Amino acid sequence: MMNLTCAILHADRQVSEQLEAFIAKTPFLALCGKYSNPIEALKGYYDNKVHLYFVGIGQEETEGINGMEFSKLLSPSTRVIFIADTPRYAAECFRLDALDYLISEVSFPVFFEAVNKASRWFSLKGETGMPLTVLPEKSQTETCQPETLKVIYVKSDNRIFRLDISRISYIEGLGDYVKIYSKDEPKPVLSLCTMKYMEEKLPSDEFIRVHRSFIIRKDCIRIIESSKIALDKRSIPIGEVYRKKLKNYIADYSVL
Repeated sequence: MMNLTCAILHADRQVSEQLEAFIAKTPFLALCGKYSNPIEALKGYYDNKVHLYFVGIGQEETEGINGMEFSKLLSPSTRVIFIADTPRYAAECFRLDALDYLISEVSFPVFFEAVNKASRWFSLKGETGMPLTVLPEKSQTETCQPETLKVIYVKSDNRIFRLDISRISYIEGLGDYVKIYSKDEPKPVLSLCTMKYMEEKLPSDEFIRVHRSFIIRKDCIRIIESSKIALDKRSIPIGEVYRKKLKNYIADYSVL
Protein backbone atom coordinates (compact mmCIF):
# COMPACT_ATOMS: atom_id res chain seq x y z
CA MET A 1 0.00 0.00 0.00
CA MET A 2 1.57 3.29 -1.09
CA ASN A 3 1.92 6.30 1.22
CA LEU A 4 -0.22 9.33 0.35
CA THR A 5 0.23 12.97 1.29
CA CYS A 6 -3.01 14.76 2.15
CA ALA A 7 -4.35 18.16 3.18
CA ILE A 8 -7.54 19.54 4.73
CA LEU A 9 -9.59 22.58 3.76
CA HIS A 10 -12.54 23.04 6.08
CA ALA A 11 -13.97 26.11 7.84
CA ASP A 12 -15.32 24.12 10.79
CA ARG A 13 -12.50 23.68 13.29
CA GLN A 14 -14.15 20.69 14.97
CA VAL A 15 -14.56 18.80 11.68
CA SER A 16 -11.02 19.69 10.66
CA GLU A 17 -9.60 18.38 13.94
CA GLN A 18 -11.63 15.17 13.61
CA LEU A 19 -10.22 14.61 10.12
CA GLU A 20 -6.72 15.29 11.43
CA ALA A 21 -7.21 12.68 14.17
CA PHE A 22 -8.43 10.12 11.62
CA ILE A 23 -5.45 10.84 9.37
CA ALA A 24 -3.08 10.32 12.30
CA LYS A 25 -4.63 6.87 12.85
CA THR A 26 -4.16 5.88 9.19
CA PRO A 27 -0.64 4.54 8.58
CA PHE A 28 -0.48 5.32 4.85
CA LEU A 29 -1.58 8.97 5.14
CA ALA A 30 0.72 11.92 5.88
CA LEU A 31 -0.88 15.31 6.61
CA CYS A 32 1.01 18.16 4.93
CA GLY A 33 -1.45 21.02 5.44
CA LYS A 34 -4.62 22.08 7.28
CA TYR A 35 -6.49 25.23 6.25
CA SER A 36 -9.73 27.11 6.79
CA ASN A 37 -9.05 29.67 4.04
CA PRO A 38 -9.01 28.57 0.35
CA ILE A 39 -6.49 31.26 -0.60
CA GLU A 40 -4.03 30.10 2.06
CA ALA A 41 -4.70 26.52 1.02
CA LEU A 42 -3.76 27.33 -2.57
CA LYS A 43 -0.49 28.90 -1.47
CA GLY A 44 0.36 25.77 0.49
CA TYR A 45 -0.77 23.52 -2.34
CA TYR A 46 1.84 24.88 -4.73
CA ASP A 47 4.56 24.26 -2.12
CA ASN A 48 3.65 20.60 -1.49
CA LYS A 49 2.72 17.62 -3.61
CA VAL A 50 -0.72 16.61 -2.34
CA HIS A 51 -2.21 13.28 -3.39
CA LEU A 52 -5.50 13.59 -1.53
CA TYR A 53 -7.45 16.69 -0.45
CA PHE A 54 -10.32 16.74 2.05
CA VAL A 55 -12.46 19.72 1.04
CA GLY A 56 -15.40 21.11 3.01
CA ILE A 57 -18.64 22.03 1.21
CA GLY A 58 -21.11 24.64 2.37
CA GLN A 59 -18.47 26.95 3.79
CA GLU A 60 -18.72 30.72 3.51
CA GLU A 61 -16.96 31.94 0.40
CA THR A 62 -13.57 33.61 0.77
CA GLU A 63 -12.81 36.08 -2.01
CA GLY A 64 -15.30 34.30 -4.24
CA ILE A 65 -13.86 30.78 -3.78
CA ASN A 66 -15.85 27.99 -2.15
CA GLY A 67 -14.93 24.34 -1.75
CA MET A 68 -16.07 23.24 -5.19
CA GLU A 69 -14.40 26.18 -6.91
CA PHE A 70 -11.21 25.40 -4.98
CA SER A 71 -11.24 21.79 -6.18
CA LYS A 72 -11.36 22.96 -9.81
CA LEU A 73 -8.00 24.69 -9.29
CA LEU A 74 -6.25 21.49 -8.21
CA SER A 75 -4.18 19.33 -10.53
CA PRO A 76 -5.93 16.22 -11.96
CA SER A 77 -3.27 14.19 -10.11
CA THR A 78 -4.81 15.31 -6.79
CA ARG A 79 -7.98 13.44 -5.83
CA VAL A 80 -10.66 15.09 -3.69
CA ILE A 81 -12.90 13.75 -0.94
CA PHE A 82 -15.65 16.27 -0.18
CA ILE A 83 -17.00 16.71 3.36
CA ALA A 84 -20.51 18.13 3.76
CA ASP A 85 -23.32 18.23 6.30
CA THR A 86 -25.96 17.48 3.66
CA PRO A 87 -26.22 15.23 0.57
CA ARG A 88 -27.59 18.11 -1.56
CA TYR A 89 -24.23 18.86 -3.24
CA ALA A 90 -23.32 15.24 -4.02
CA ALA A 91 -24.32 15.13 -7.70
CA GLU A 92 -22.43 18.32 -8.48
CA CYS A 93 -19.35 17.14 -6.59
CA PHE A 94 -19.27 13.82 -8.42
CA ARG A 95 -19.50 15.70 -11.71
CA LEU A 96 -16.21 17.24 -10.58
CA ASP A 97 -14.84 13.68 -10.44
CA ALA A 98 -14.84 13.48 -6.66
CA LEU A 99 -13.26 10.36 -5.25
CA ASP A 100 -15.87 10.25 -2.48
CA TYR A 101 -18.47 12.37 -0.67
CA LEU A 102 -18.75 12.05 3.11
CA ILE A 103 -21.33 13.49 5.45
CA SER A 104 -20.02 15.40 8.51
CA GLU A 105 -19.64 13.43 11.75
CA VAL A 106 -18.45 10.49 9.69
CA SER A 107 -17.15 7.49 11.63
CA PHE A 108 -13.57 6.26 11.33
CA PRO A 109 -14.55 2.99 9.51
CA VAL A 110 -16.37 5.03 6.84
CA PHE A 111 -13.44 7.45 6.61
CA PHE A 112 -10.97 4.57 6.30
CA GLU A 113 -12.97 2.93 3.53
CA ALA A 114 -12.90 6.21 1.58
CA VAL A 115 -9.14 6.73 1.94
CA ASN A 116 -8.52 3.07 1.16
CA LYS A 117 -10.31 3.74 -2.14
CA ALA A 118 -7.81 6.55 -2.72
CA SER A 119 -4.92 4.19 -2.04
CA ARG A 120 -6.30 1.69 -4.58
CA TRP A 121 -6.78 4.47 -7.14
CA PHE A 122 -3.18 5.66 -6.87
CA SER A 123 -1.88 2.09 -6.92
CA LEU A 124 -3.75 1.43 -10.17
CA LYS A 125 -2.65 4.75 -11.58
CA GLY A 126 0.98 3.71 -11.28
CA GLU A 127 3.35 5.69 -13.49
CA THR A 128 0.95 6.32 -16.35
CA GLY A 129 -0.55 9.49 -14.89
CA MET A 130 -4.09 8.23 -15.53
CA PRO A 131 -6.28 5.62 -13.83
CA LEU A 132 -6.80 2.36 -15.68
CA THR A 133 -10.48 3.01 -16.31
CA VAL A 134 -12.04 6.36 -17.16
CA LEU A 135 -15.82 6.37 -17.67
CA PRO A 136 -17.02 9.90 -18.52
CA GLU A 137 -20.68 10.74 -17.99
CA LYS A 138 -20.88 12.37 -21.39
CA SER A 139 -18.27 12.53 -24.14
CA GLN A 140 -17.59 15.59 -26.25
CA THR A 141 -19.18 13.94 -29.28
CA GLU A 142 -22.42 13.52 -27.35
CA THR A 143 -22.91 17.12 -26.31
CA CYS A 144 -25.47 17.82 -29.05
CA GLN A 145 -27.33 14.56 -28.49
CA PRO A 146 -29.86 13.69 -25.73
CA GLU A 147 -27.92 12.60 -22.67
CA THR A 148 -28.27 8.94 -21.79
CA LEU A 149 -28.15 7.69 -18.24
CA LYS A 150 -24.61 6.44 -17.57
CA VAL A 151 -24.32 6.80 -13.81
CA ILE A 152 -26.58 6.58 -10.79
CA TYR A 153 -26.11 8.04 -7.32
CA VAL A 154 -27.10 5.91 -4.36
CA LYS A 155 -26.92 6.66 -0.65
CA SER A 156 -25.25 4.09 1.58
CA ASP A 157 -24.50 4.68 5.26
CA ASN A 158 -23.29 8.30 5.49
CA ARG A 159 -22.08 8.53 1.90
CA ILE A 160 -23.40 8.93 -1.60
CA PHE A 161 -21.83 6.67 -4.22
CA ARG A 162 -21.47 7.39 -7.92
CA LEU A 163 -21.93 4.07 -9.74
CA ASP A 164 -21.18 3.57 -13.41
CA ILE A 165 -24.14 1.72 -14.89
CA SER A 166 -21.92 -0.09 -17.40
CA ARG A 167 -20.10 -1.79 -14.50
CA ILE A 168 -23.15 -2.96 -12.54
CA SER A 169 -23.50 -6.75 -12.82
CA TYR A 170 -26.68 -7.37 -10.86
CA ILE A 171 -28.88 -6.06 -8.04
CA GLU A 172 -30.21 -8.18 -5.20
CA GLY A 173 -33.25 -7.12 -3.19
CA LEU A 174 -33.32 -7.50 0.58
CA GLY A 175 -36.65 -6.17 1.78
CA ASP A 176 -36.41 -2.39 1.85
CA TYR A 177 -32.73 -2.53 0.80
CA VAL A 178 -30.83 -3.45 -2.34
CA LYS A 179 -27.29 -4.75 -2.76
CA ILE A 180 -25.67 -3.43 -5.95
CA TYR A 181 -22.84 -5.59 -7.29
CA SER A 182 -20.35 -4.01 -9.68
CA LYS A 183 -17.60 -5.61 -11.73
CA ASP A 184 -14.19 -5.80 -10.04
CA GLU A 185 -15.58 -4.49 -6.74
CA PRO A 186 -15.04 -6.86 -3.79
CA LYS A 187 -18.16 -5.75 -1.91
CA PRO A 188 -21.63 -4.62 -3.01
CA VAL A 189 -23.12 -1.24 -2.14
CA LEU A 190 -26.05 -1.59 0.29
CA SER A 191 -28.70 1.10 -0.12
CA LEU A 192 -32.16 1.83 1.28
CA CYS A 193 -34.13 1.46 -1.93
CA THR A 194 -36.78 -0.79 -3.48
CA MET A 195 -36.32 -3.17 -6.40
CA LYS A 196 -39.19 -1.44 -8.19
CA TYR A 197 -37.36 1.88 -8.01
CA MET A 198 -34.13 0.31 -9.30
CA GLU A 199 -36.02 -1.39 -12.14
CA GLU A 200 -37.50 1.96 -13.18
CA LYS A 201 -34.16 3.78 -13.00
CA LEU A 202 -31.97 1.28 -14.86
CA PRO A 203 -32.14 1.24 -18.69
CA SER A 204 -34.38 -1.61 -19.84
CA ASP A 205 -32.23 -2.31 -22.89
CA GLU A 206 -29.33 -3.21 -20.58
CA PHE A 207 -31.02 -4.80 -17.55
CA ILE A 208 -33.79 -7.32 -17.00
CA ARG A 209 -35.61 -8.38 -13.85
CA VAL A 210 -35.68 -12.19 -13.64
CA HIS A 211 -36.86 -12.66 -10.05
CA ARG A 212 -38.58 -10.57 -7.39
CA SER A 213 -35.17 -10.29 -5.71
CA PHE A 214 -32.85 -9.99 -8.74
CA ILE A 215 -32.20 -7.61 -11.62
CA ILE A 216 -29.30 -8.62 -13.87
CA ARG A 217 -27.27 -6.99 -16.60
CA LYS A 218 -28.10 -8.72 -19.87
CA ASP A 219 -24.54 -8.92 -21.18
CA CYS A 220 -23.45 -10.64 -17.94
CA ILE A 221 -25.61 -13.69 -18.72
CA ARG A 222 -23.47 -16.77 -19.45
CA ILE A 223 -25.85 -19.74 -19.23
CA ILE A 224 -29.64 -19.94 -18.98
CA GLU A 225 -31.06 -23.12 -17.44
CA SER A 226 -34.62 -24.11 -16.64
CA SER A 227 -34.65 -22.54 -13.20
CA LYS A 228 -31.55 -20.37 -12.99
CA ILE A 229 -29.17 -18.09 -14.84
CA ALA A 230 -25.41 -18.35 -14.50
CA LEU A 231 -23.42 -15.14 -14.34
CA ASP A 232 -19.63 -15.04 -13.97
CA LYS A 233 -19.58 -15.73 -10.24
CA ARG A 234 -23.21 -16.22 -9.25
CA SER A 235 -26.27 -18.29 -10.12
CA ILE A 236 -29.50 -16.28 -10.15
CA PRO A 237 -32.92 -17.98 -9.77
CA ILE A 238 -35.63 -17.39 -12.36
CA GLY A 239 -38.98 -16.40 -10.88
CA GLU A 240 -42.15 -17.74 -12.48
CA VAL A 241 -43.65 -14.26 -12.77
CA TYR A 242 -40.61 -13.09 -14.79
CA ARG A 243 -40.10 -16.22 -16.94
CA LYS A 244 -42.19 -14.91 -19.84
CA LYS A 245 -40.25 -11.64 -19.96
CA LEU A 246 -36.99 -13.61 -20.09
CA LYS A 247 -38.32 -15.83 -22.89
CA ASN A 248 -39.35 -12.76 -24.89
CA TYR A 249 -35.84 -11.36 -24.48
CA ILE A 250 -34.25 -14.61 -25.68
CA ALA A 251 -36.68 -14.79 -28.62
CA ASP A 252 -35.09 -11.67 -30.10
CA TYR A 253 -31.91 -13.68 -30.70
CA SER A 254 -31.16 -16.74 -32.80
CA VAL A 255 -30.76 -19.89 -30.70
CA LEU A 256 -28.79 -22.53 -32.62
